Amino acid sequence: MSDLIEHKPEPWFWEAGSEHCPHGPEPDRDSDEWDTWAERHTGSPQDVFVCLDAPMGEHCPACFEENGSAVPWSACPENTAATATP
Repeated sequence: MSDLIEHKPEPWFWEAGSEHCPHGPEPDRDSDEWDTWAERHTGSPQDVFVCLDAPMGEHCPACFEENGSAVPWSACPENTAATATP
């Protein structure tokens, strides 16, 4: 089995606490606000917390691994639907 990540669309979300996150920065884990905040945030394969209420759209995880930055699925060179000519 290969450890290579496939070029495929996957939903991506903005980082928790960013200007796109309506919940604000991560509260102290011992605070009363933590449980409520944690319900709308989760870890990602890129090792950051993301906000489930702040979608970025579909991106390519393989392009991220290759380039180190988020690449929309529409810009992925392996996306045959985006590169097909009519």
